[in-house]
Amino acid sequence: MKGERMNFYEIMATVLSIFSIFVYFTLFITTIQLKKELKQLKQSTRLTEEELEKINERLEKLKTSK
Repeated sequence: MKGERMNFYEIMATVLSIFSIFVYFTLFITTIQLKKELKQLKQSTRLTEEELEKINERLEKLKTSK
C-alpha cells in the first residue's frame, strides 16, 4: 500500500515538474517576443537629427512670436 502511494506522489511530482518546465519555456519565449516588439517600437518612434532640428526650429519660432 505504501509503495503505491509513493508511486502516485512520484508521478504527480513528475507531472508538475513537466508542467512547470512547459510554463517556464512558454513565458521565456513570450518575453523574447515582447522584447523584439519593444525594440521595433523604439526604432519606429526614434526621431532623426533632421526631424528633431525642424521641431526645435518650430518651437523657437513659436517662442519668438509670442
